Amino acid sequence: MTSEVMIMNRQAVALAADSAVTYGGGPEPVVTLEAEKILPLNGSVALMVYSRGDVLGRSWSQIAHAFRQQHGSTEFESVADCAKAFFAFVDGNRKLFPEREEREEFEGLMRAAFLTLMNHARAMASYPGAGYEDDAAAFEAALELYRSHLAHDESGRPRADLDVFGHLTRERFYELYGSVLDQLIADALGAFGQEEAMRARLFDFAYMIVTKPAFLEPYAGLVFAGLGTADIFPVYVHHYASILVDGVMKRAHDETTAVGVDDGPNAFVRTFAQADMTHAFLRGIHPLMFDMMISMNLITNEAAADMALREAGLDAKAAGEVMERIGQGALPALTGHFIKASHQVSQEEFINPFIQVVSASGKRQIAETSKALVELNILKSSLHQTQTGVGGDVDVVMISQTGGVEWYARKA
Repeated sequence: MTSEVMIMNRQAVALAADSAVTYGGGPEPVVTLEAEKILPLNGSVALMVYSRGDVLGRSWSQIAHAFRQQHGSTEFESVADCAKAFFAFVDGNRKLFPEREEREEFEGLMRAAFLTLMNHARAMASYPGAGYEDDAAAFEAALELYRSHLAHDESGRPRADLDVFGHLTRERFYELYGSVLDQLIADALGAFGQEEAMRARLFDFAYMIVTKPAFLEPYAGLVFAGLGTADIFPVYVHHYASILVDGVMKRAHDETTAVGVDDGPNAFVRTFAQADMTHAFLRGIHPLMFDMMISMNLITNEAAADMALREAGLDAKAAGEVMERIGQGALPALTGHFIKASHQVSQEEFINPFIQVVSASGKRQIAETSKALVELNILKSSLHQTQTGVGGDVDVVMISQTGGVEWYARKA
């Protein structure tokens, strides 16, 4: 995990990041505390990277440097246009990303995916009372579980295919990678995996890993922030990006936010990766503590209701029937009121005052604030002596209409 913060108001946007990043997407990644994670792309837009720090062994700083050589003097109409140009520079760039290395990483990813499936199937088969007839049945259940996760989001809605792979039909995908997949399936599953129906489902699973916006593989978060020539106030654009397939980077757009435009916020704070101490500062309570309070509220409400029913003279059967009924409505509603009231206090007493100050702050003040929020997470990691991949010097960039991209703090 790493620690990054973005703060923006109508005057400027500040990006702050520690120096921790993970290189490599395989089973033995390397964590460094000396990474360059804030990367100017031109005079008014910068890129901040978190989580995975490389693409095929090329650091994002190397990629950004190569991009600046071609586009550093280009003025983009919007931050989104700059992001599009950056991805267009990456896609099909065989000078930076040779096809042989791309195929090697794809093979490694698929090998890891099949191994994960097998391990999950073994775990499912070992559950008490799982009821699977044999290992094959457990594997099929695990495969369907993963395919369902890829096909549907957390709310159960179907995931659309990523637009960037509109050209990558199943036929094209199987033509490119069919022989690799067949060899991996044979190595991992033998004759069982080579049965026609199972092979088709495994191929479909591999295709969905690539084309669906569910990042099971190691990914990087890419934060593009600054101002385009048509922007009056700062804008930020957030993407997730991971592997290269058929020369195209797998990526998904998360959100785009502008301040002070179309009734947008006057100030905006966004945290990335490890941010529990930042959230504790902004909300007035640590996220884990808040989760525990919610659980304890539900438990104590149930215990109090059960005790009240017994004090009223109801026997165990009657009390159980009442508890089952109110457990479906009244008790969860009480906890819901508790959560709503807690959020309201957090918003009014902590978040709103902070946002009011940020909205009126100059660029140097929001730069200092963003730096301090990252340092909170580093301090916690240092005091707890945890190996969380958070640490190193904190770099900070501030971007404004008048000053463009300026460094507020930069590692030596």
